[in-house]
Amino acid sequence: MKKVLLIILGIALTYGVDAQLRYGVKLGGTLSSLYMKAEGESDSSDPKIGIKAGGILEYSFSPYFALQPELLYINNGGKFEDDLLFNLHSLQLPVNVKYKMGTEKLKFYVTAGPYLGYIFAARLKNGPVSIDAFDEEVNTGTGLELKHLDFGVGAGFGIKIAGKYIVGTGYQYGLANITGAEGVTVKTGTFNLSIGYLF
Repeated sequence: MKKVLLIILGIALTYGVDAQLRYGVKLGGTLSSLYMKAEGESDSSDPKIGIKAGGILEYSFSPYFALQPELLYINNGGKFEDDLLFNLHSLQLPVNVKYKMGTEKLKFYVTAGPYLGYIFAARLKNGPVSIDAFDEEVNTGTGLELKHLDFGVGAGFGIKIAGKYIVGTGYQYGLANITGAEGVTVKTGTFNLSIGYLF
């Protein structure tokens, strides 16, 4: 990971004279699931609809390549057959490399890169009952042992219209096990669709 970041930084410095820094905002929806593995058996939740919103930076260091860090609020989680809903609220920092092609009026792009997330709140809901999953009594008493840290990788593609308006979609797969329960692995997977504006 360090080598990749150093290479990206080197390219950015090489093309620094022509670099262009822009900032913007984005808003969209998510469709997420939780992927579990316990005692050799794998399972996944039904998808849950959520939202995402935040700010983006686009550092273009050539006509074709840019570095795009973002700071986002992400709402994801999953639903299970017994009507149990896991509702996660996270701050997320993706850092994507973007490849662009097209004209000034219409550009197509693809992105890929890692993300780091912090789950700052989580609710477990079963019918009308909703409880704080990070409550110490709930977290230890149920054996959930939910963790705050999440990280993974993502990829996406989209279009930029008139140099300002962006429409994109993508998928992020969590590499972190967000539970400390013994013998259990829980990871996140999130599709997203968003619109945005670059100033």
